[in-house]
Amino acid sequence: MPDGVLTVFDLWQRLHGTAPAPWYLLDVRNEDEFARWPVEGVNAPRTVNIPYFTFIDDLDAALARVPRDAGQAVVLCAKGDSSEFVRDRLCEAGLQAVHVGGGMAAWGTLHVPLRLTEPPEELQIWQVSRYGKGCLSYVLASDGDAVVVDPSRFVGVYEELARKQGARIFGVLDTHVHADHVSGAAELARRTGARYVSPLTTSGQHDVIGIGRVREAVRAMRTPGHTPESTSFLLASGHLLSGDTLFVGGVGRPDLGNELESWGQMLYASLRDVIGPLLPETVVLPAHFASAGEARRDGAVCATLGQLRDSLPELSERDPRAFLDRLAASIASPPPAYALIVNANRTLLDPGDAADEWELGRNECAAACAGRRSAPPRPPAGGHGAEGAHA
Repeated sequence: MPDGVLTVFDLWQRLHGTAPAPWYLLDVRNEDEFARWPVEGVNAPRTVNIPYFTFIDDLDAALARVPRDAGQAVVLCAKGDSSEFVRDRLCEAGLQAVHVGGGMAAWGTLHVPLRLTEPPEELQIWQVSRYGKGCLSYVLASDGDAVVVDPSRFVGVYEELARKQGARIFGVLDTHVHADHVSGAAELARRTGARYVSPLTTSGQHDVIGIGRVREAVRAMRTPGHTPESTSFLLASGHLLSGDTLFVGGVGRPDLGNELESWGQMLYASLRDVIGPLLPETVVLPAHFASAGEARRDGAVCATLGQLRDSLPELSERDPRAFLDRLAASIASPPPAYALIVNANRTLLDPGDAADEWELGRNECAAACAGRRSAPPRPPAGGHGAEGAHA
């Protein structure tokens, strides 16, 4: 990137590491966009929202609102053009400023691979965080073989990660038909020659997949509720890829098919009868997160099942009716694009450029009390660190 421009990965590193100097985020989107999709991070900076048109209509008034004691301004807009204009105005006024190239559109496509396990463990687990959208996917590798779970449509991310690990992608899985983003599973399977296991066609409970030296690396567990075909995957390592059935800060919303009552009953049964008997030390790895507060300092999102039993009332609710009422009270209408995305994922159709517009914004896949979303359980202590890399 040229001088004066910060990449979205540079921004992610500042949010999860140590910034080179004091800085603040100057978001120049309009107030509604700013409120609907903020930039979050473990080391979240001071954030100021001054819409771009304020700098056009009255530059002096806009500059008067800019902090003078907060260090370097990192200017952010929707696509990068408006922020470049504002950065130039700040520099002309003698202030320190850079802008984020590509803006929030680029922020929503950033993927950061985070290594969750280290050798000598036989099964290597990478969590690929599409951080701006709160989407999580996984690469599981052993002895030169790899399986990818819930890949985004940016399939090169997974091909590159597997290549760096010296692994061949031979299997691609989806935990369910996603509503917030276009799945890349079928395309990744086509490009790599891998087998695509769709949740719509898999035979169901207790299917087993071996990876490299680990003969029973992945065991499928039907967990309907968020969607009727939802499937979680229990790994030989003691991790649970829970899809959108169970999150670190809540559970999957069961209303996306306009079947809150029936799907909610299925979700209750999945949490109680399928996930309920698992050991408390099982590490839950979800397909989404709702806020940066659910992540560890390194950006990884995980928690033990025991921690979630202590923190999520949905897991201890003994009354199915009270469970459904709790969910109904915690969800809002889904974004209109979700129906379009579901149709594309069910039919394996490529929406082309429309996907860029459909996927704008954070995911809204969870049902959880808003007050809990900023106070998740502490992730598992010790163990393996995570390692970030821009892909």
